[in-house]
Amino acid sequence: MQNISKPTRRIALAGNPNVGKSTVFNALTGLHQHTGNWAGKTVATARGVCRRRDTCYELIDLPGTYSLLARSAEEGVARDYLCFGEGEDGPADAVSVVCDATSLWRNLTLLLQILEITPRVAVCVNLMDEAKKRHLRVDTAALSAHLGIPAVGISARAGRSADALPPAIETAAEQTAL
Repeated sequence: MQNISKPTRRIALAGNPNVGKSTVFNALTGLHQHTGNWAGKTVATARGVCRRRDTCYELIDLPGTYSLLARSAEEGVARDYLCFGEGEDGPADAVSVVCDATSLWRNLTLLLQILEITPRVAVCVNLMDEAKKRHLRVDTAALSAHLGIPAVGISARAGRSADALPPAIETAAEQTAL
């Protein structure tokens, strides 16, 4: 009989539409959540498990939203999960805000709003390969130092550096209120 351990951390993947949340989700879980480049592609949460060393993470792929001020059904799903969680489970243990490296500034509104409701945040700067093609450099160490939270750069679609995210999530989950 296989020993299946219960997830020890619930992690929400949040971010603007089209930043690669579902691609990051797939890279970490090995699942094949449908991905697409259009607003409203993800309208409900998807769940998957990611095991790293001795920790089991339940990842919740939230619909894309530009802010916590919901203007559509999918934004409402993301806002409600981030603010209130689900049922008796409550909110996630940590949130990984997935950002687009090619337009990082567009993602900061949501990131800062999430930081207002929880200090347990890790920034996942995705599409680093696309940024490099455009001769853009994102200094994740400086971003981390400036925000006071973990930040990692990955290229989920290319399958590069996704393993850097779980340790950052673990660090974020251990944060306490400011």
